[in-house]
Amino acid sequence: MNSKFLNYAALHFAIFSWGASGVTANLMSLPASGITVYRSAIAFVILLILNQFIKSAVKLSTREKIQLLLTGTILGIHWWCFFASIKYSTVSIALICIASGPIFIAILQPIFDKSRVKKSQLILGSTSIVALAIIFEFESQYALGIMIGLLAGLLDAFYTFFTSRTNQKINSSVMAQYQLFGAAAVIFGLYVFIEPDWQWLTLTTQADVWGVLFLGVVCSAMAMTLYVFAVKKLSAFTAILSLNLEAVYGIALALIIFGEKEYMSAGLYFGGAMLICCVIADGYFSREKPAKA
Repeated sequence: MNSKFLNYAALHFAIFSWGASGVTANLMSLPASGITVYRSAIAFVILLILNQFIKSAVKLSTREKIQLLLTGTILGIHWWCFFASIKYSTVSIALICIASGPIFIAILQPIFDKSRVKKSQLILGSTSIVALAIIFEFESQYALGIMIGLLAGLLDAFYTFFTSRTNQKINSSVMAQYQLFGAAAVIFGLYVFIEPDWQWLTLTTQADVWGVLFLGVVCSAMAMTLYVFAVKKLSAFTAILSLNLEAVYGIALALIIFGEKEYMSAGLYFGGAMLICCVIADGYFSREKPAKA
């Protein structure tokens, strides 16, 4: 079988599973806190065992460990916001909102790198604001879910930015292992004090049990491994553009499974299409140009 086909298959399987994570969460009775803790903890244990098996464990400095754990806390709060956005709105709205992540990156990068803002980023950023205004206008009854979803997109941008600043010599699975531990620890630590009755960790239905296993094994441990495998073989530009399909895959799956319950206004789909087009355009304009001979 063509190796290039396998690389693309691995990439899109990972992206499809991330899109399916929203649908899975919507089928569960478990709150966002419990879903996040179970997802992170299960994936952490799997990667811990995997890293020991393949002997990829490396000695990290204390600073690197702290950096990875802190980045993991951002990931954990991002996941909590994403699942909470679904609970307060719909799968479609949550997926469209987190698709704003790359736009936030385009805004944050000049600030952290102290570089000039490109004209294309100003235009795309302004267009994205219009797209979000359209979504708010047509789906104002889900205002809280939209705001939490946008916070998830912003946190996704911070997570991506800080992860890209991590020592790239660190094995990807080791990096993910520490980040997943940080993600589970921050939400667990917060909710032990917020809801000490532990009800937020109680699995009451079969959908909860199978859901946390699917999210932890397939959507986290397996998807992250396959994504890293594919990105190493394919171009970064291909990976960035393909990531925009997460919302498309997730929305299509939600419409198939939930039917009329997931139908949104034409304004939402128009605003969502505008936002995704902005993200794709930003990826195109940000691509690395080949050096002249």
